[in-house]
Amino acid sequence: MIMKKSLMTSLILALVVTLAGCAGMSAKNAQLSIPDQGILQDNDSGLMWQLERSKIFNTYKEAQAFVEQLNLGGYDDWRLPTIYELYDLNFLFDLHKNGNITLNREGNYWSGKKDGDGMIGAWAISAQQCDPARVYEPGTAGYVRAVRP
Repeated sequence: MIMKKSLMTSLILALVVTLAGCAGMSAKNAQLSIPDQGILQDNDSGLMWQLERSKIFNTYKEAQAFVEQLNLGGYDDWRLPTIYELYDLNFLFDLHKNGNITLNREGNYWSGKKDGDGMIGAWAISAQQCDPARVYEPGTAGYVRAVRP
Protein backbone atom coordinates (compact mmCIF):
# COMPACT_ATOMS: atom_id res chain seq x y z
CA MET A 1 0.00 0.00 0.00
CA ILE A 2 2.82 2.42 0.88
CA MET A 3 4.55 1.55 -2.40
CA LYS A 4 1.37 2.34 -4.38
CA LYS A 5 1.05 5.76 -2.66
CA SER A 6 4.71 6.50 -3.32
CA LEU A 7 4.38 5.50 -6.98
CA MET A 8 1.21 7.58 -7.37
CA THR A 9 2.84 10.60 -5.72
CA SER A 10 5.87 10.26 -8.01
CA LEU A 11 3.67 10.06 -11.10
CA ILE A 12 1.67 13.15 -10.09
CA LEU A 13 4.86 15.09 -9.36
CA ALA A 14 6.34 14.10 -12.73
CA LEU A 15 3.15 15.20 -14.48
CA VAL A 16 3.14 18.58 -12.74
CA VAL A 17 6.81 19.19 -13.57
CA THR A 18 6.26 18.18 -17.22
CA LEU A 19 3.21 20.39 -17.65
CA ALA A 20 4.93 23.34 -16.04
CA GLY A 21 7.79 22.94 -18.50
CA CYS A 22 5.48 22.89 -21.53
CA ALA A 23 2.63 25.18 -20.66
CA GLY A 24 4.16 27.22 -17.92
CA MET A 25 5.44 30.03 -20.12
CA SER A 26 4.51 33.51 -19.01
CA ALA A 27 4.09 36.94 -20.56
CA LYS A 28 7.67 37.63 -19.46
CA ASN A 29 8.76 35.36 -22.31
CA ALA A 30 6.57 37.10 -24.90
CA GLN A 31 8.17 37.40 -28.29
CA LEU A 32 5.14 39.00 -29.95
CA SER A 33 3.90 42.55 -29.61
CA ILE A 34 1.35 44.85 -31.21
CA PRO A 35 3.29 47.92 -32.39
CA ASP A 36 0.34 49.44 -34.25
CA GLN A 37 -3.37 48.80 -34.55
CA GLY A 38 -3.99 45.74 -36.68
CA ILE A 39 -0.35 44.61 -36.70
CA LEU A 40 1.40 41.82 -34.81
CA GLN A 41 5.20 41.80 -34.69
CA ASP A 42 7.66 39.00 -34.02
CA ASN A 43 10.29 40.88 -32.04
CA ASP A 44 13.03 38.34 -32.84
CA SER A 45 12.59 38.06 -36.62
CA GLY A 46 11.21 41.57 -37.14
CA LEU A 47 8.37 40.21 -39.29
CA MET A 48 5.09 42.07 -39.04
CA TRP A 49 1.82 40.20 -39.44
CA GLN A 50 -1.72 41.21 -40.24
CA LEU A 51 -3.46 40.68 -36.89
CA GLU A 52 -6.94 39.95 -38.26
CA ARG A 53 -7.21 37.40 -41.00
CA SER A 54 -8.91 38.34 -44.26
CA LYS A 55 -12.11 37.01 -45.71
CA ILE A 56 -11.82 33.67 -47.53
CA PHE A 57 -10.38 33.81 -51.05
CA ASN A 58 -11.01 31.02 -53.56
CA THR A 59 -7.97 31.56 -55.80
CA TYR A 60 -4.32 32.44 -55.47
CA LYS A 61 -4.90 35.38 -57.81
CA GLU A 62 -7.53 36.85 -55.42
CA ALA A 63 -5.25 36.33 -52.40
CA GLN A 64 -2.31 37.93 -54.19
CA ALA A 65 -4.43 40.92 -55.27
CA PHE A 66 -5.53 41.40 -51.66
CA VAL A 67 -1.98 41.67 -50.31
CA GLU A 68 -0.88 43.90 -53.17
CA GLN A 69 -3.62 46.40 -52.26
CA LEU A 70 -3.26 46.07 -48.48
CA ASN A 71 -2.21 49.25 -46.68
CA LEU A 72 -2.04 48.54 -42.97
CA GLY A 73 -0.25 50.60 -40.34
CA GLY A 74 1.10 52.88 -43.06
CA TYR A 75 2.88 49.99 -44.81
CA ASP A 76 2.08 48.93 -48.37
CA ASP A 77 4.70 46.20 -48.84
CA TRP A 78 2.62 43.29 -47.51
CA ARG A 79 2.96 39.85 -49.09
CA LEU A 80 1.76 36.29 -48.75
CA PRO A 81 3.86 34.39 -46.20
CA THR A 82 5.70 31.17 -46.95
CA ILE A 83 4.37 27.98 -45.38
CA TYR A 84 7.41 28.06 -43.09
CA GLU A 85 6.64 31.58 -41.88
CA LEU A 86 3.06 30.49 -41.13
CA TYR A 87 4.45 27.52 -39.21
CA ASP A 88 6.81 29.73 -37.20
CA LEU A 89 4.02 32.15 -36.28
CA ASN A 90 1.80 29.31 -35.04
CA PHE A 91 4.70 27.72 -33.18
CA LEU A 92 5.21 30.92 -31.15
CA PHE A 93 1.67 30.48 -29.86
CA ASP A 94 2.34 26.81 -29.11
CA LEU A 95 5.34 27.87 -27.04
CA HIS A 96 3.22 30.49 -25.26
CA LYS A 97 5.46 33.31 -26.49
CA ASN A 98 2.40 35.36 -27.41
CA GLY A 99 2.00 37.08 -24.04
CA ASN A 100 -1.63 38.19 -23.81
CA ILE A 101 -2.10 38.40 -27.60
CA THR A 102 -4.77 36.18 -29.11
CA LEU A 103 -5.01 35.17 -32.74
CA ASN A 104 -7.61 33.16 -34.62
CA ARG A 105 -5.41 30.48 -36.20
CA GLU A 106 -8.07 28.03 -37.35
CA GLY A 107 -8.68 27.36 -41.01
CA ASN A 108 -6.73 27.32 -44.25
CA TYR A 109 -4.35 30.14 -45.21
CA TRP A 110 -2.81 31.14 -48.50
CA SER A 111 0.95 31.12 -48.79
CA GLY A 112 3.10 32.41 -51.59
CA LYS A 113 6.37 31.50 -53.14
CA LYS A 114 8.58 33.42 -55.52
CA ASP A 115 8.72 30.79 -58.25
CA GLY A 116 5.02 30.26 -58.96
CA ASP A 117 1.55 30.01 -57.56
CA GLY A 118 1.00 29.89 -53.84
CA MET A 119 -0.14 26.97 -51.79
CA ILE A 120 -3.15 26.89 -49.55
CA GLY A 121 -3.59 24.65 -46.59
CA ALA A 122 -3.44 24.46 -42.86
CA TRP A 123 -1.05 23.14 -40.31
CA ALA A 124 -2.73 20.15 -38.68
CA ILE A 125 -1.56 20.09 -35.07
CA SER A 126 -1.15 16.88 -33.13
CA ALA A 127 -2.83 16.41 -29.78
CA GLN A 128 0.50 16.13 -27.96
CA GLN A 129 0.84 19.09 -25.63
CA CYS A 130 4.61 19.45 -25.52
CA ASP A 131 5.57 18.38 -29.01
CA PRO A 132 3.02 19.64 -31.53
CA ALA A 133 3.79 17.75 -34.70
CA ARG A 134 2.45 19.51 -37.77
CA VAL A 135 1.56 18.44 -41.25
CA TYR A 136 0.71 20.89 -44.00
CA GLU A 137 -2.62 19.84 -45.49
CA PRO A 138 -3.48 21.32 -48.89
CA GLY A 139 -6.87 22.96 -49.35
CA THR A 140 -8.91 24.79 -51.94
CA ALA A 141 -9.85 28.13 -50.38
CA GLY A 142 -8.56 30.10 -47.46
CA TYR A 143 -7.80 33.23 -45.54
CA VAL A 144 -4.85 35.56 -45.91
CA ARG A 145 -2.70 36.62 -43.01
CA ALA A 146 -0.31 39.00 -44.76
CA VAL A 147 3.28 39.49 -43.62
CA ARG A 148 5.99 42.05 -44.21
CA PRO A 149 8.81 42.68 -45.03
